[in-house]
Amino acid sequence: MKANYFPVLIMLCFGITCVGFAQKTLKFTEQLTYSYQKEGQKKEFSVYLDRRSSIWLFTNADSFEGTADGLEFVVAYPNGRYLVGGIDDSDHKICQTFDMPLARKNTSKVSGRALGKTQVFGKNNYGWPTLKAQLFEINAGRMTQEVFLSTVPFDCRPLYAYNFLLGIEHYLPIFNQIDYPSYLPKNQLIVSDGTFKLESLSPTEYFIDLRQYRMLSPQK
Repeated sequence: MKANYFPVLIMLCFGITCVGFAQKTLKFTEQLTYSYQKEGQKKEFSVYLDRRSSIWLFTNADSFEGTADGLEFVVAYPNGRYLVGGIDDSDHKICQTFDMPLARKNTSKVSGRALGKTQVFGKNNYGWPTLKAQLFEINAGRMTQEVFLSTVPFDCRPLYAYNFLLGIEHYLPIFNQIDYPSYLPKNQLIVSDGTFKLESLSPTEYFIDLRQYRMLSPQK
């Protein structure tokens, strides 16, 4: 069923044209693993991060439960650009470019109030980092939500904005209720909302060699 994913994306990108090959290998040095509930069962998913550049990586195996036929990865940049990489119906490796202004939205402070509770997330016996978070009530229009927020030295907007891209077929299992960049500063990482929580922030080395992929971009 590999042919299903990318032809749909091509149609929804309003016209695609080849522009050559990317000439870069991306390295991700941290893995964030969240737990969540699905149909009464505990599940986990992971995303990858290069905190120096605030570039994120979502993979089919770790972020989409291996269910995204034809999709291999999504690279999310802090400038609102997303690269969706995978295999087309001719077994060629290609990347498509998406743009999401929501990932560039600047919000100066949390839209809501602190509730006076703190908690440490990601406790472990391996010496990995932990995150101290504060409980906030977010006011998002008519909706309110209680979340634990941790102040971090990287941009979280690409993580939150992905689920709001037009033309995608596969979504992250969390961060889908609120357009968080509209209500949170970019340095606020959501570590829990009561239905999911951050289990670990662990060191890793994960490489994506974009030189193997033919790059596609929207026509101008």
